[in-house]
Amino acid sequence: MTPGSAVRVHPFDLVFAAFRADRLPAIRAELGGLSDLDSFMLNPAALDLMHELRPDDGLGDAVDDFVALVHAAYLYWRDGERTSQLDEKRTRALCMPLAAADPAMGGRSPEAARYIQVAPQLIWGRLAEDGPFEPLDGWFDLPSGTGLRMVACFGVHPERPGMSVAAVAGSLPAAISREDGTPLFAPTMSGGDLAGLHAISGPEELLLLGFRARRGEEMS
Repeated sequence: MTPGSAVRVHPFDLVFAAFRADRLPAIRAELGGLSDLDSFMLNPAALDLMHELRPDDGLGDAVDDFVALVHAAYLYWRDGERTSQLDEKRTRALCMPLAAADPAMGGRSPEAARYIQVAPQLIWGRLAEDGPFEPLDGWFDLPSGTGLRMVACFGVHPERPGMSVAAVAGSLPAAISREDGTPLFAPTMSGGDLAGLHAISGPEELLLLGFRARRGEEMS
């Protein structure tokens, strides 16, 4: 669990690189300038791609996150595959204890989809109560008008055919706290403190991370 010890691969390249030449252009040809999720889900070329990517054993409760990932990847490709990489210092700055300014934080919605990639193996999350802890690779930050829409990717690894995904959307809540009283972004796995790690314990913390990343860009 040492930060930076794993081989890095972009989640788009891991799952969608093979579709750059024909499948993604076919979706764009049919959608034209439309980019909303409802239009995407009704598009025949997009439905074909999702059918091909869907696991043989189905998706269960993860179907909404799966659709959100494919839609986000399409927008990311269509808008030029822009990625912002945050080093360890900037990643740790996102995980500071709750600041008084956070509830008023706006952060301008991007005009184009992009991917925010944090320092590797530094922020961890558990997407199911009985699931494993997985490192956050980053998230697709998507145009949303108001609020924030993001699709986060966990457990990205070149030897893994897929990844774990959490899609969240909304405005920053007026107050954020953990039920157990521990600080936001404090590690939740055994040994996390000694290893200097951070953790996301729920969707509100994930949204806060996204808003802080936007705010950091505005202030830099």
